[in-house]
This record gives sequence, C-alpha cells and structure tokens, in this order.
Amino acid sequence: MLGAAAPLEPGEALLAAVGGEDGSIAMTQLVSRRPFSGYWEYHIESALFTSPPLRNHSGAPLFNQRGELLGIGSLFVGDALGDNRRMPGNMFVPVDLLKPILAELQQTGSTRGSRRPRLGVSSAEQGGRVHVVRVTPESPAQEAGLVPGDVVLAIDGAPVTTLEAFYKKLWSRANPDDEVQLTLLKGTEIRQVTLKGVDRMDTMRRAPGI
Repeated sequence: MLGAAAPLEPGEALLAAVGGEDGSIAMTQLVSRRPFSGYWEYHIESALFTSPPLRNHSGAPLFNQRGELLGIGSLFVGDALGDNRRMPGNMFVPVDLLKPILAELQQTGSTRGSRRPRLGVSSAEQGGRVHVVRVTPESPAQEAGLVPGDVVLAIDGAPVTTLEAFYKKLWSRANPDDEVQLTLLKGTEIRQVTLKGVDRMDTMRRAPGI
C-alpha cells in the first residue's frame, strides 16, 4: 500500500526491507527532508534522509509502522542532517513523487517530465559557484569545449550559484534538444558557449526487448 511521506516528522521511527538471504527488516528513523541535487545532472524535491545508515539500501523499500510504502532507497550519504553537519545515513526517494505520474508510467512506460535535456557534465557546488568536475566523452558538453575546472556562471543569461538552480533552469525549456547558452569562467577568461542538449531518455541503456 502506498503511503505519504509528506506528513513525516524528523525522529519518526521507520522500517526498511534490506534484503539479503533472510529478507531482513531494519529499523531507522527520519532525520531530515529536503531537496537533493546530485553531481550527475540529478535533482529531486523533498528527499528523505534517514539514520543510522543501512546496508543493502539500494532499492530498499521504506515503510512506516502501518506497513505503508514511503520511499525507495537510493544512496548512502555522510550528511543526512544537512547543513554540512556530519551524520552517516541513507537517502530515500519519496513515494509522493510517484503518485502524480503513476498512470502515465503504466500507460507509456515513461513520462513527459523525464524527457529533459542532458549536457554530459558532472558538477559540484563550491563557494557559491557551480564547478565542472567531469565531462562525459562524446557529449554535448565535450563537443562545446567544456573541461574540468570550468565554472558555470550563468545559463541563458540567468546567474546560477547552486546545482539546483542550474538544473531547474536547464530543464525549464520546452524541448530537450533546444539550444542552451552557458556563461563560463575558463581560467581567468569569461566565455559564452552555445550547445544543444540531448534527451536524457535517449542516453539510457535498456535491457533487450525494452
């Protein structure tokens, strides 16, 4: 049964099915809930962060004490509390994100929101700036001349200082392959480059027959 993660409060006791040969259940608790941006062009709202950390967390279902599904395990993190405070734990994707798109997924296997541009950069926030740390070979970013060490100052003329702002501005365009203009700091020189994103769904590997 699908539950709702939105009413959860920090400190609430939760259960996770962590798998293994015995199909064991582990106790954990919610310690924070906040947006999460990943370096791999990834962002979700209201991610669930739990502690203590669980092994076999990837894909593990998270339940409340009524047995309702609240989220799916995604990552091990070192800052479950947020605000740069050290606490090891796990990040779970809340089931609330599934509910609005479930019917579309069942009908088409995908969603309109999934078809968004991908540039092929891995980035990190540092000092109020978005730094390029890796460029995927044969990606739009590599073709446009981006290299590790570049700093993204703006996208389409709008300044960006966080990964969240960078991704949301990038994904706001109507078509995944629309042109994107980046303002970059390359060493001591500011340059503008124009590139076209690719539909992220076209870059994913699929099992045979899918």
